[in-house]
Amino acid sequence: MVDIVHAASRLTGLPELAEVRKVWFSDWYDGPVTGVALYEGREYWFVMVTNDDGGGGHWDFEPRVYVLHRLTGEQLAQAWDMHRSFAKAGFPGCLHSPPCTVADAAIDGEMREALRDRWPPESEDDYKNGPVAGWFRDA
Repeated sequence: MVDIVHAASRLTGLPELAEVRKVWFSDWYDGPVTGVALYEGREYWFVMVTNDDGGGGHWDFEPRVYVLHRLTGEQLAQAWDMHRSFAKAGFPGCLHSPPCTVADAAIDGEMREALRDRWPPESEDDYKNGPVAGWFRDA
């Protein structure tokens, strides 16, 4: 989880944003960690911020805090394709309405692994290193 989140120091100098709505999540750890959020009519990649004391443990802010990263049109299309593929395979993640179409039959473990291989977590590194719009507190 350490590689996919931001440390609290990432918030330095960033504006706090209001009225951000999470649309779907890509990763989950007792709540959304990464995914797409909507702010002022534009979709961004959100990444959770941890309040790490430097001792190797990780603690969530209460409420959670996220940084919003701008995505290119190509990155956003790729992220949505990933989300729809995972949703179709039965993975959770939809926070939007109506939710994505889910397959009628359960996807076997081999198919799930193929999906994970197609969209490895490392593909999200570019998203979390993109330009930052600001940060927000979870509602």
